[in-house]
Amino acid sequence: MDDLLKVKSIVLEIASNLNAKDYLNFRSVNRLVYYHHLNGPADKAVWKKKLVAMGLKEEQGTEITKESNNIISLDDDCERYDSATIFDYIRTFTKKDARSTYIKFYRCFQPYCRKLYHSNFTNFFPEKYDEDPLVQVRIFNYISRYNKSNTNDMDQYDRIDQNMNILKEIFVNSVLQEMETNYAANNYETVGKFIQVLLQCHEETNAVEFFRSKSDPSTEMKAPETVFEEDGALNHETFENALNSIRDYLNGKIEMVDILFGDRYPVILQFIETFIQENVLDFFNQLFEVNDSRLRYMPTIYFLVIQKLCTELKNSKNAGPTFHQIVRDFLNMYLEPRIVEYLELQPREFTKQTSLKFQHYEEEVASREKETNEQIYNSLKDQSKKKNNMSDDKNDFLSAFTKMLRIPNSETQKKQEQLQLAYNLNLITNNLQNIKSLVSLDLSCEIIQDAQSRTEEMYKFHLVENVLEIVKSKCQEIFKSLIDQLGNHHIKPGFEKATDLLQKYNSNDVERVELKLEGFETKVEPLVQFTELINIGDIILQMTSIFYKNELIHNNIINKNRDFLNDVVQAKKNFETMLDDFVAEGLNIGINKLMDEVEFVFNTTQMPEDFNPMEELGQREIKPTQCAIKVVELLSNHCFLLTGATDKGTIDVYQQEIAERFFNEVVKHVKKSLISTDGAIFLICDLNYYYDFIAYKLRQKRVVPLFIALKNVGQLYIISGKDSKELGKMICDVNRFKGIFSQEEIYEFVERRSDWVRVRRDVEKVMYGLGLKDCVIM
Repeated sequence: MDDLLKVKSIVLEIASNLNAKDYLNFRSVNRLVYYHHLNGPADKAVWKKKLVAMGLKEEQGTEITKESNNIISLDDDCERYDSATIFDYIRTFTKKDARSTYIKFYRCFQPYCRKLYHSNFTNFFPEKYDEDPLVQVRIFNYISRYNKSNTNDMDQYDRIDQNMNILKEIFVNSVLQEMETNYAANNYETVGKFIQVLLQCHEETNAVEFFRSKSDPSTEMKAPETVFEEDGALNHETFENALNSIRDYLNGKIEMVDILFGDRYPVILQFIETFIQENVLDFFNQLFEVNDSRLRYMPTIYFLVIQKLCTELKNSKNAGPTFHQIVRDFLNMYLEPRIVEYLELQPREFTKQTSLKFQHYEEEVASREKETNEQIYNSLKDQSKKKNNMSDDKNDFLSAFTKMLRIPNSETQKKQEQLQLAYNLNLITNNLQNIKSLVSLDLSCEIIQDAQSRTEEMYKFHLVENVLEIVKSKCQEIFKSLIDQLGNHHIKPGFEKATDLLQKYNSNDVERVELKLEGFETKVEPLVQFTELINIGDIILQMTSIFYKNELIHNNIINKNRDFLNDVVQAKKNFETMLDDFVAEGLNIGINKLMDEVEFVFNTTQMPEDFNPMEELGQREIKPTQCAIKVVELLSNHCFLLTGATDKGTIDVYQQEIAERFFNEVVKHVKKSLISTDGAIFLICDLNYYYDFIAYKLRQKRVVPLFIALKNVGQLYIISGKDSKELGKMICDVNRFKGIFSQEEIYEFVERRSDWVRVRRDVEKVMYGLGLKDCVIM
C-alpha cells in the first residue's frame, strides 16, 4: 500500500473519487501524500472542482486567506453564514481561498446531508425555520446545489438526492394541502405565498394545475344558446351580455393570477389562449354553423369581441405591458378562418344581391310600361268611341303608317288606321319621355352605397395582419363587381335602348298625327330627355370615382402610382369609356333630331314673302322673322341642356357641333329661298340674329367666323340690280368671306336673287370678263 501511495497519479486518482471528509482523511495518511502529492496546486484543484460543481465562479484575485497548513476540523463551530442565505453572499471564489470557501458551505449543509443520508426526516429544519416554507424550499434548493460537490462519491450523492426527492414530495403535498385549505377560506394572499413556494421548488406544473382546477367556465359564465333571432338577425343585447359574462370571468382570473403568481411565473396568457381555443372558438363555431348568412354580422361580432375580450380586460401584472396586444393577436389568430370566410362571402353576396335588384327594377319598369300601354289603348278607344278592343297592340308603326297612305275602303277604316298610327307614335313618345327611367339614379346610388358600406366593413380587418392582402383583394373584387353590374347590367342596356328610341323618333311624323290623347303629349324634345339620362350617368360616374378615390386609393387598397395595370383600374377606365361612347352616340343622334327640328321650322314657318315681299314694305317693322326667332329659341332650349350634367369639354364639343350643323342648315335654307332686294334687309336681320346667338350667348369662338361670313352673304342681296357690276365684284372678292365660301358657293347664293335673270349677264361678265354676245362661232 505504501508503495502505491508513492505514485502521484494513483494518489490523485484516489483523491478525485472521495468526498470532502474522506479526502481530508486521505490527505493526512502520511507526510508524502500531505506535503508532496496533495499539497499546493493539487489541493486547490480539488476544492475548486467542488465549488464549480456547486455553481460558484472562480475569480482571478490576490486575496490571501488565513489558512493553517495543519488539518482543519470541518466540524468547528462557526455560525458566520446561514444555510438559507449563504449562496446569496458567496457567489465567487479565488484559487487561494477555495478550501476555506468550501468549508463555509460544508458547515451549513453537511448536517442536512447527514440526515438525508441516514433517512432521518424528523426535525429536519432548525426550529427557527419550521413555520417558513419559503426558507425551507430555498434550503432544499441549496442542499441540492451543495450535493453536486459530492458527485465524485456517487453512492453518497445518489442516496442524498433520492431522499431529498422523497422529502420534497412530502413537502409539496403538504404545501398543496395548505393551499386547498386557504383557498377555500378565501385567503388568496396566503395561497399566493404557497404558490411562490411551489415555484421555487420547481413545481410550476403543480402550481398552474392548482389554478386551473379552480377555474370552471361552465359554472362561472352564462352563455346563451344563440344570439340570433329567428329571422337570422343578430340580437346585439344578448350577444353583448354574453361577452360581458366572459369578460367578467376573465377579469376575475386576471386578478386571481396577479395575486397568486404576480410576475414570478407567466400563467395568464397561456390560460387565456387555452380559454379562447376551448370556449370562445367553440362559441363562434356554434354561432355560424347554421348558415353563411350570419357571417354578414362578422365585423360587428369581431369588434365587439375585441372590445369586450381585449380592450376591456384589466391590466395584468403577470402578463406585463404587452398583455392586451398579445390577447388581440390570440383573438385574431383563432378568429382568422371566420374572418376569411366573411371576406370571401362579401363579393359573392354583393354580386348576387345587386343582380337581383337590377332584375327587380327591370321587372318594375316592364310592368309600368305595360300599364302605360294599356292606358294608351283605353284613351284611344274612348276618343274613337270604339267598343271593341284593338286586336294587336304591337303592330309596327311603319306598317300602320303605310296603311294610312292607301286609299281607304271607308271612313271608318281610315280613322281606325289613324288611331293605330297615333298609338304607335305615342308609344314612342311615351318611351322617350321615360328615357331617364331606363337608368335609375336612386337604385345606382343605393348599390354604390352598398358597395361602399361593404368595403368599409371589410377594410376594418386590415389591422389583422395575416388577412391584409385578402382584405385588399376582396375590396377590389367588390369594386370590379360594382362596375360590371352598373355598366353591363344597367347603364349599357339603358343607354342602348335610349339611343334606339332616339333613332326611331321622327318629329315630323308626330306633327302629322291629328289625334292627341288626353294626358299624353305627342311632341317631345329628344335631347331634353337624353340629357337628363346623361346627367344621371355623369352623377353615377362621379359617385363611382369618389368611391374609388376615398375607399381604394385613400386606404391604399390600390396604389395609383404602381397599379396602373391593375384590372380594377382597367375596369374603371373601360366603364368611363363605355359611358363616354354612349353619350357621344346619343348626343349625335340627338343633334340629328335637333337639326331635323330646325329644318322643319324653316320649312313650315319661313314664309316666301319673308325675304321676297310681293308688295311695298310700307309699315313693316325691320326685325328678325318669326322663323328666325323660333329657330334661335329652339337652339337655345337645347344648347344648354348639358350645363351641369357633364364636363365642360363635352359641353363645348356638343355646342360647337350644334353650331356648325346649324350653320350648314342656314346655308341650305338660304340657298332654297328666293330673296329680293327689299327682302334682303330681313334676311340680314335673321343672319345677324343668328350671329348674335352664336357669338354672345353660345360663345363658341371657333364657329363665330362662319356666321360672320354668313352676315356678308346677306350683302349679296341688298345691292340693287342696277349695280350688278358691283355685285360681280363682290362675288370675285373671296377675301370678303374669309375663305369660308368658295367663289362657286357665292355664285350659288347670288343665284337666289329674285332678279337673277336680269343681272346674270352683267354679273358673269364681271366674273369671267365676257358675256354671251361676245362669243363668236368660228
